[in-house]
Amino acid sequence: MLRVGIAGLGIVAQAVHLPLLARRWDLFEIAALCDLSASRCAAIGQRYGVASSRQYSSIDDMCERAPIDAVLVLTSGSHGSAVARCLAAGHAVLCEKPFAYSVGEADAVIAQAGDVPRVQVAYMKQYDAAFGRLRELLPDTSTIRSIEVEVLHPSTSAQLLFANLLPAASDVDPVALEAVLAADQKSLDAALGAAGQDVRHLYSEVVVGSLVHDISLVRDLVGSPADIDLVRTWPTGAAMGTVEVVGRVASGAGLSMRWHYLPDYPAYRETLTVHHDRGSLQVAFPSPYLLNAPSELLVVDGDDGSERRSVLRPAGEEFENELVAFHEMATAGVAPLSGPVEGREDIVTAQRIIRSYCVHNGFPLGGEAATA
Repeated sequence: MLRVGIAGLGIVAQAVHLPLLARRWDLFEIAALCDLSASRCAAIGQRYGVASSRQYSSIDDMCERAPIDAVLVLTSGSHGSAVARCLAAGHAVLCEKPFAYSVGEADAVIAQAGDVPRVQVAYMKQYDAAFGRLRELLPDTSTIRSIEVEVLHPSTSAQLLFANLLPAASDVDPVALEAVLAADQKSLDAALGAAGQDVRHLYSEVVVGSLVHDISLVRDLVGSPADIDLVRTWPTGAAMGTVEVVGRVASGAGLSMRWHYLPDYPAYRETLTVHHDRGSLQVAFPSPYLLNAPSELLVVDGDDGSERRSVLRPAGEEFENELVAFHEMATAGVAPLSGPVEGREDIVTAQRIIRSYCVHNGFPLGGEAATA
């Protein structure tokens, strides 16, 4: 039984990880909770049977005092520093995205982790059964013509109407919150230097906050993009709108990713499509918050001038599969699909996207991204 501490009790903890950990009682014990809100800790502790003596406001306190073997880092913002501190305390870590804002943070985690698998970067879509089937059916990369990603992203509140989340906490210590926000700004300074607020928002909220899932899927299939040719956003001046990334992968195939924030769109939808010389493979993901909602794989191929279309809806819950893989890493040393080295590679890709965007628009940029 793996005893886990949960750091951060916000949306993804309440809607996804805590219910699944409770469901997988055969593998996990929810042994400690950590959040800046004591009232949130108390409410969730009562729901999942975690005594007040195992509720903490500091990750460091939880790592030092709680009877745990592993930590799920689910807090907001950059996670690099928290992951490194959990590792230093001897705990295995599952880290939600964003893994880190800066390459420097990722390097510190890699050095702390050493050669033994101890950190899993939580890209749950890599553990989706339909994506796994696509990976199995992927033809030789020399036959791939293009990879296309499209994300239709409603508001978060619209995706969570079913979730019955706790109300926003009113007892967060403002000093502690300010320290967290200051640490995030320091990480963004290291990553982006003199970049303006709009560029920082694009990087933290869209690229490493959402599109990084698709960056990881492309890396999983064919390696990280070899070239980022164009990045543009519209409408002009929108805090969140459409982001388009155009580039190429190492084989020469084209890559296009389009991320649309559509607050009133009726349902989240994300597709990844691979077009190759003899057909297409497309996986469609529903909202990640809808547990047990199956993804769908469309396979298009043919022979002798005929066209075949088949649809597969493999059973399985991607977040649960991810947690099972985390248990295997923490207890048996089985390497996850993405660890800190792969997470670092995705940060570099995210910074290259931002560099292309700033160069194309003449925006100031410094830090790591200027030479990514």
